[in-house]
Amino acid sequence: MKIFKLTGFMKSEFVPNEERAQEIYDIFEKHGLRGGRMISAHKSAPKGHVAVFNGNIVTETAGKCWYGDIDITASFDVLKDIADEIGEDLYILREMDARFENENAGMKYWKEKAVEIIKSNK
Repeated sequence: MKIFKLTGFMKSEFVPNEERAQEIYDIFEKHGLRGGRMISAHKSAPKGHVAVFNGNIVTETAGKCWYGDIDITASFDVLKDIADEIGEDLYILREMDARFENENAGMKYWKEKAVEIIKSNK
């Protein structure tokens, strides 16, 4: 059995600033949130947790800057630290709200569809 490790930022159609997106992606990795990660093979979260599977995280300056499974409840403090470090709010979206026909929907649409918004204190 081969194990593949996903590394680096994966370009998407809605990345207005690739350099900024890569910078933010690297900050996610620094905080232990690797892109493309899977937190549950069964796509289920612990009772009382809010999780998004195959989710996307977007910001106003970078567009899509992270993707993968995210347990918002368990990772909230880390997400808050990232938002504060980058000085921007993080918009957490379900897969269908930020991919396929919605990849170019724009920030107004993504803000409305966000499962959670992690507010920056900066």
